[in-house]
Amino acid sequence: MNNKYRNLGKNNSGAVLLEVLISILLFAFGVLGLVGMQTIAAQNSMSSQDRAIASILANDMVSQMWAKKTSTVASTAISGDIVTWKAKVQNSILSNATYPATGNVVSDATGVATVTITWKAPTKLSTDNLNKYETSVFVQ
Repeated sequence: MNNKYRNLGKNNSGAVLLEVLISILLFAFGVLGLVGMQTIAAQNSMSSQDRAIASILANDMVSQMWAKKTSTVASTAISGDIVTWKAKVQNSILSNATYPATGNVVSDATGVATVTITWKAPTKLSTDNLNKYETSVFVQ
């Protein structure tokens, strides 16, 4: 009887170790997936912050146009403000060492001014497209 139980243990040797190795492998893939999701969430959060800052900067220029009651870029009432605003955009948190953020204001013949801000996030590759925020305003 003793011999019968001894053979049972030999047939199952290593099965528990194999199950443990497979469960550790599955757990490792799960943790790797969680780390990947956390990385993507952090990148999306930074992108959202950049868009919010660009929106605030663009609305700053739009509010100056509304205060001066002009959307014509060539107007002397707003031209100095545009130069100051462009410097503010370049010195903003959107700028980085390799690519400074730029702001531009263009008006057309109908009196519609388009405020554009472009920047490149530090996490982007040099071959990636620039990020862009654009808004239009018409002041009567």
